[in-house]
Amino acid sequence: MSEIRWGILENKWRYYKPLAFSSSNFLVEFLIFIHVYLLAAWLALREAWFDRGFHIYKLKNELFSSRLWTHKSKNRRKMLVIGADGTIGKRIIEILQTNTDFECHVVVHHHASPIQPFQNDLNTVIYSVDLKHHEQILLLANQLKSHQFDVAIFAAGIMLAPESRTKDGVELHNAVNVIGQVMLYELLQNECKRAIFLSSATARMACYSLDSNFLKVYAGPYQAYASSKLNLAVYVNEVAKKRRVNTVSLHPGTVPGRLYQNANPIVRYLNATLLPKLMRTPEMAAVLVLHTIFRDDIQPGAYYEDTQIVNVPEWVPARERERIYDTIHRRIDLWMEC
Repeated sequence: MSEIRWGILENKWRYYKPLAFSSSNFLVEFLIFIHVYLLAAWLALREAWFDRGFHIYKLKNELFSSRLWTHKSKNRRKMLVIGADGTIGKRIIEILQTNTDFECHVVVHHHASPIQPFQNDLNTVIYSVDLKHHEQILLLANQLKSHQFDVAIFAAGIMLAPESRTKDGVELHNAVNVIGQVMLYELLQNECKRAIFLSSATARMACYSLDSNFLKVYAGPYQAYASSKLNLAVYVNEVAKKRRVNTVSLHPGTVPGRLYQNANPIVRYLNATLLPKLMRTPEMAAVLVLHTIFRDDIQPGAYYEDTQIVNVPEWVPARERERIYDTIHRRIDLWMEC
């Protein structure tokens, strides 16, 4: 792919100045790679401080006492979780299943996923979908249309995958992390009272392509992942304003797990050995996800980190946010027509 121009987030990180001009893919990827690992070191310290002591029990108490969690209804209230076979998704389901008033509808990547704990629960219904394939998304949406969901959690995602595109040219991270999940949400928007999308703090380190076909751009795995998570946070921010829907995004924390399967060998080794002892646990991440979407004072369109709003979408100029939102919508329209 030829050199393209990049937009730079309007935040305090100023080391992307070279990207104000046409830049090679190597330079873009190198700068984002460096920034992501600097960010990871900072997040490790911040999250360790946030998670210290018995903070998880405080968050659980607030979650279990929220109006949405404690509300009693004649019928079971329905919860939808996309990506239930992921490291965090599985813990989310386990916590939701402790409330016998909830009926969980869980979506996994394929039926061979390790979901044995869910299969024998009478209040849990399992579906499968490949978010790269619009035909499967349409089929799943039709299966779910008959339900009304109090909460929808979009926790599917891929990270650091090698260069690959869908048959219509959408880069893989954008296809799975953005278009696939957003398309499903658009199809079920009237059936979802609240929705939360798992973004990532790497969106802080992203830059956005000024190319009109930015959904196809792949400068490298770190750029692709960070940009897709930025695109997702921008979409959530814009759709909440335009349609007055109750949807948010958040960074669940830096959690070792299957998401790192495409990382370099050193990171994979640390992910399997040392990092689980040092980094945020899947349970803590799951509690944060549920605490955010169940909170009584939720702010539609916001991007959250550790219960606090961070204005990451606002770091993208308004005109560019509009362009990103419109481009995502046009691609979804094409997927629906195919």
